Amino acid sequence: MSKPTTNFIDTDIISYVAIKNAPGQYEKILAKDDDTGAYTRLILSQADLDESIRAYNSPSNKMLIHEDLWEEVFSFSGTLIDTNLNQTFKEGYFACRPPRMKHGPFFHPTSAVSYEIKTPEDLWNKPELEFFDTEVLPWEPVNDSPGKYEKILCRDFKTGGYTRLLLNQPDLHHCIQDYNNPKNEMLVNKDMWTEIIILKGTIIEPKVNKTYKRGYYGCFAPGTKRGPYFYPTGCIWLETIYSPLK
Repeated sequence: MSKPTTNFIDTDIISYVAIKNAPGQYEKILAKDDDTGAYTRLILSQADLDESIRAYNSPSNKMLIHEDLWEEVFSFSGTLIDTNLNQTFKEGYFACRPPRMKHGPFFHPTSAVSYEIKTPEDLWNKPELEFFDTEVLPWEPVNDSPGKYEKILCRDFKTGGYTRLLLNQPDLHHCIQDYNNPKNEMLVNKDMWTEIIILKGTIIEPKVNKTYKRGYYGCFAPGTKRGPYFYPTGCIWLETIYSPLK
């Protein structure tokens, strides 16, 4: 068993479901591996500015800890306040938390949506990273891929897997000229799983005549061919690449 392979899907059409024993918290499960317990989700935290003002020094929210799960988190929208660290995190912040790493308590004064990938302890070996602003990292050109730039956010020490932001520059002229005969190649990762959520811009996949925008999500098994793509307005996506979960 593994997470299901899906082409890009619009996460807006998936309903949020209330999280049990977590008032004001809702989730959308995007992919789940029932064998290992690994899953990917969007989590919505409702606005609590009133409580953050009244109870900042004695929050009713608890510090969080995940006993046996790795957690990668990207702040998709909104604002979070960590009252233990006395820091504010906004859209574009990223964290990688190993099992048993304490974090929070959090307030969400303007509400917040986070993109999370949870993976069992024995399947990853990554650095411990508290939330940091990915905007401060420089874009680096991707080797042998003109018009593409990346920011590596973390790597797996054992498997070579990694999480990155990938920037695809606008190519509307190519889209107009070459739509019916694209020169871009199909993408495939023979050995690794790839999960992607689109953060900015637009993707066109001419093979299936579909357009993908912010909030679309895809999960691709090793060997899955995808694309070719055009990026008429440019595109930034968050991409997590990892070995098969066993």
